[in-house]
Amino acid sequence: MDNARPSTDMMLRQLDRIAHEMQQAGLWADQRPDDQALASPHPFCFDTLRFEEWLQWKFLPQMRELLERFGAPPANCSMAPLAEHQFAEMDEDTERLLAAIAEFDALAWHFFNGR
Repeated sequence: MDNARPSTDMMLRQLDRIAHEMQQAGLWADQRPDDQALASPHPFCFDTLRFEEWLQWKFLPQMRELLERFGAPPANCSMAPLAEHQFAEMDEDTERLLAAIAEFDALAWHFFNGR
């Protein structure tokens, strides 16, 4: 990636890629968790959701909304280290999903630090 600031469209497409890779890894759920589980006050809803559920039902929609409404991701977006830690215990092949998440992190970093 060059040092150019990524577009909102690039970041939205990367969110689509994350969703696609979740589906390919068998981590995409058809049924939405209940409202109480999604309303957890704890970071990443760790007390009520598995990481992949949080990624699908909280991170992806909220990130998409931020990008569509404001045209910018959060200033500090670094999901890959947490994803790597969470995926280490899984039997599913999450290598491509992790790469997609790391690429989103890189896009967000370049959004604020690109020239």
